[in-house]
Parts: sequence; structure tokens; C-alpha cells
Amino acid sequence: MSTEVTPFSEQLSYMAKGSVNDEATEKLAELVKAVRTTGKKGSITLKIDVSMLDKASEDAMRLVGSVTAKLPELENPTTVMFSTHDGDLLRDDPEQMALNLRQVGRAEPESVRRVEASQPQAKVLNAGE
Repeated sequence: MSTEVTPFSEQLSYMAKGSVNDEATEKLAELVKAVRTTGKKGSITLKIDVSMLDKASEDAMRLVGSVTAKLPELENPTTVMFSTHDGDLLRDDPEQMALNLRQVGRAEPESVRRVEASQPQAKVLNAGE
């Protein structure tokens, strides 16, 4: 590659006074966050349309850059329901036997006894005798 050609990264920063580069930077950050959140892959696309400014001179070029990102999406939550022959949906399986469960009341203690913590005294055994 010729050293006389301006690097692509530099050209990108010149386009639209740096706004294409700024947009690509923002979209890349959004993409990274979405990939971290979902665990799925996404993509970012930089498109640069190049045309002659006018047909009188082949030297002047018009560049139009656009950045698009395809962000991964979270999956929609699912619900399991049971269908009947007439097309109804039920939350509970009609084939499952129902148990007659009931909530048992919580017994509150009549009184609360507080025990104060105290430091036990250590016994001295055979104090140098």
C-alpha cells in the first residue's frame, strides 16, 4: 500500500465534519451493551456512497456516509397454558388432580422473652499453686 494514501480511519473522521465517525462510535457502544445484555450477536454496517461532484471535474468527490446497527433483541417471555377441545386456554392443566391446599395461619408468640448476653467469667484453674 502506498504511504501517500490517507488512512481510512482519518478519512472517516473527516466525513461530515466527524459526525459519521461519532455516529459509528455511538452505535458501536449501543451494540456492545445489547450484546452483553442478550448474549446474542449483532452487527454494525458503515456504508459510504462515493460519486463525482459534477461531471466537469473528476477530482471533486461527494461522499455520503451512513451507519446502521442491527441490535440483538431479548426474547419475549413465554407462558404455558393448556387448551381445551373447544379452543379455550386454561392456566391449570385440566388433567392434573387438584389438591385442596389451604394456607395455615401463622401463630404469633404471646410474649417475647429477651435474653441479655453476658460475658462469662473464666475460671482460673491451678493459679500457680
